[in-house]
Amino acid sequence: MSKNKEWYSVIDLFAGCGGLSEGFRQTGFDIIAQVEKDKWACETLKTRFLYYILKEIGKGYLYNRFLREKISREDILIKYPEIKQLIDYTVIQAEFGNDRFDEIIEQIENARGVYDASRIHVVIGGPPCQPYSVVGRARDPNRMELDSRHFLYEYYLRILQYFQPDFFVFENVPGLITARVKGEKIFLKIQDDLRNIFPSYEIAPGLDEYSKKPKEYLLDSTFYGIPQKRKRVIFIGYKRSLLSERPSIKNVFKKILKQKAYNYGGHTVEDAISDLPALRPREGNDVWYGEYSDKALTPYQRIMRRNSPGVLNHRARMHMSSDLERYRFFIEHHLNGNTATLIDLRKERPDLTPAHNHLDNFLDRFKVQSWSQPSSTITAHICRDGHYYIHPDIDQCRSFTVREAARCQSFPDNFKFEGPRPEQYRQVGNAVPPGLARAIARYIFLELRGLYNGKNR
Repeated sequence: MSKNKEWYSVIDLFAGCGGLSEGFRQTGFDIIAQVEKDKWACETLKTRFLYYILKEIGKGYLYNRFLREKISREDILIKYPEIKQLIDYTVIQAEFGNDRFDEIIEQIENARGVYDASRIHVVIGGPPCQPYSVVGRARDPNRMELDSRHFLYEYYLRILQYFQPDFFVFENVPGLITARVKGEKIFLKIQDDLRNIFPSYEIAPGLDEYSKKPKEYLLDSTFYGIPQKRKRVIFIGYKRSLLSERPSIKNVFKKILKQKAYNYGGHTVEDAISDLPALRPREGNDVWYGEYSDKALTPYQRIMRRNSPGVLNHRARMHMSSDLERYRFFIEHHLNGNTATLIDLRKERPDLTPAHNHLDNFLDRFKVQSWSQPSSTITAHICRDGHYYIHPDIDQCRSFTVREAARCQSFPDNFKFEGPRPEQYRQVGNAVPPGLARAIARYIFLELRGLYNGKNR
């Protein structure tokens, strides 16, 4: 990648399909390494890297041909072996806790050498969030004690110690705030550990300011131009030694919070997906669907369509006839201005009551998304069924497609998700919204610019 610009390097850990990376790339950062264990998420990372490198060298038309299935990714990489080499170094398929840590370090160092990165400016990412889930703990109170994944953040700490970045971004689910192991709050342990490693890091704002109100570390996506109700814990840390050089660095998180007062407005499901082709169950395509239709577009839709030749990953699930009847029941209630639950279904259509256990614990398991509101939080569960993401159009009577979920997550339309459809859904549900990542990256970029006076480092 060219260094004829202001150049700041990023390592993405537990990268998933690259939601955080995407937001940082859109802001001008260079992602030099992405560590991810999942095969299909890595394939998606490789495809997204291909887009950025082809765009940089003026060959973006090749990426559009690839999206249209006129040429394969392998055809492009055979023609440009130097791009293949960059992809192979950048996307690292490895699992912390299973693969040897020193081997992962070696692979990141190899990538660093290829990019000639004298230093790492930012480390981003978050360990798998399932152990911190409030729902998961409600089902199994001992889950935190027995699940080793809640200590995967220690590998994150070891990466910080080794590469000593100026900043880090640690992302996770709201349940992290209340999670405990052996009576100790994980939230407080993470903060203490960050101060005790070398070099020492401080979360902005520091523990002394937010320890009694940790929910202040929650960012709500709806305040950052994203058509989705999604809250995430975001820890932004900086190397404590930088504080004397740039005191304003401790206010970076507060600046991000303040930004919500200047957001683009509350985007809705209608703003996000109303221009996408209408589908019935089983219609559409998992890869290339087709060119856009001519419709009046919302500002959000125009942003999503930039540099995209058309619609990808837009195929509707095949639903059982009984589920379609349930969907119709809930959509009809929604159109009449009512929010129906399983209680209403059992009263009015007992013949449609699902044959599942624990129905009383999830009375809203069938949820129609409202045209006039942001969507519900897109989670990885969407890969199992779409009951919580029912399309509001009764004529379509189905759950969201991958592209519709991706639009609600703020992924641009030319972001291609690789793998079977369930894996595409899983990637979308596990991701950080790129729009939220961009809002975070913007202020970190400004702080780095202030530290280095705009010089390449």
